[in-house]
Amino acid sequence: MTTPTIVEIGRQEEQGTLRQRWSHYFVLLYGLLCLIIGVNLRDSTLNATTNYSDVTSGIRAAYPLTWVIDNDGPYVFRVRDMARIGFKTSIVVDTQPVSLSTTTRNLVDALSLDRGNTLTGYRILEIDDAYTLPDDTPATAVTYTYVNVEVSPILQTLPSIVEGFDVIAIRQGQAVILSFLADASVFEEQRPVMDRFLESLEF
Repeated sequence: MTTPTIVEIGRQEEQGTLRQRWSHYFVLLYGLLCLIIGVNLRDSTLNATTNYSDVTSGIRAAYPLTWVIDNDGPYVFRVRDMARIGFKTSIVVDTQPVSLSTTTRNLVDALSLDRGNTLTGYRILEIDDAYTLPDDTPATAVTYTYVNVEVSPILQTLPSIVEGFDVIAIRQGQAVILSFLADASVFEEQRPVMDRFLESLEF
């Protein structure tokens, strides 16, 4: 008489299901780890900076590594995000000598008068006379908008609304004018770039 063979199918299925479950957990954990690493690498790249120093003006600051710098215009230097489509997000730094009686509000008024004559649709949104730089230097901050029209013989582009943020401070007979300019649609998104720039600023 032959003894029947008992096959433990239930146990094998349970072990297989357990292995599959752990495999799924491992895949999910691996995917999450890759996502975290990718985000950290992206943030590190986006926040990477390079240092600028100008002995004549006494200005030192860190600006985004991928931005392009130039100092050939009527300013100490300008950096721009040339990879951005449309209006290039910019930080412009300028200085000018001032008298002992000159206030930051005097400079704001002079800048506003000049821009009103040269920029289309220039409009001041807010003036903050109680603004302070990260190093506690008192300053005046101005937020404004204007219409930018790109002049290109090749490309026909529509006008864009630019939002600007100026910080004006005076120290030891020298005014420092710091301007952040971006397309109005991405101004708030890009604003942290200016905040980090101001935190690194020395003058």
